[in-house]
Amino acid sequence: MVAVVIGAAGTIGDACVAQFQEVGLPVIAADLTAPSVDGATGTAMDVTHRDSVREVLSALDDSGPISALVYAAGVNTTGPLDGLDWSDYERVMAVNLQGAFHVAAQLEILMNKTPRTLGAVFISSTAGLRGEPGGSVYVASKFGVRGLVESFAGEIAPLGGRANTVCPGNVDSVMLTRLAAQFAQRQGTKVESVMEQLAASNAFHRLITPREVANTCVWLCSAGASGISGQTIVVDGAPV
Repeated sequence: MVAVVIGAAGTIGDACVAQFQEVGLPVIAADLTAPSVDGATGTAMDVTHRDSVREVLSALDDSGPISALVYAAGVNTTGPLDGLDWSDYERVMAVNLQGAFHVAAQLEILMNKTPRTLGAVFISSTAGLRGEPGGSVYVASKFGVRGLVESFAGEIAPLGGRANTVCPGNVDSVMLTRLAAQFAQRQGTKVESVMEQLAASNAFHRLITPREVANTCVWLCSAGASGISGQTIVVDGAPV
């Protein structure tokens, strides 16, 4: 039995790899370029291409049935609709939503071929719970992930599988820092000021840590969460 983390080179993906290792599961770390992670096997996968997803997941499953998977691949863009860069739209949708479809479809094929107990988690966002001005593309992709997972969970339940969505709030990550830089440029302010605003957006008055997200993902993949599927779990402080 093996755990697969897709998007393992990202902040949350890397934290998930470390957490799976802590609980003793062998981990395959997948990203566009094979990540180098101590104690994990790195592999290259392009989630935007069905053939890449099919070939990599099939080969991994032949080596040892996949029992846990976290889809943490994701990119972001920001800006109003009247200035939308359509190439950014296509990139975000291809990675965040289409890639999730490719992975879910291949998992279902593998489960039909080789029945097993499987827990899967797909990372959405609190942006997948409510719209945000300037965030329409990212928001739409993350709303889509939630709908996909709810449907996918129902399809794999008879096969022994579970799937859930995790929606982190503002996570202390490279992606958030880049987003803050874009906000700061538009607003004519400093990145540090934007980061402070983002940190104050929940009742904790701090950013969520990658480990807090990873703990939730790994638990949802485990037998300890055997009664939970098709659900959306928010990892964030209470609203202010």
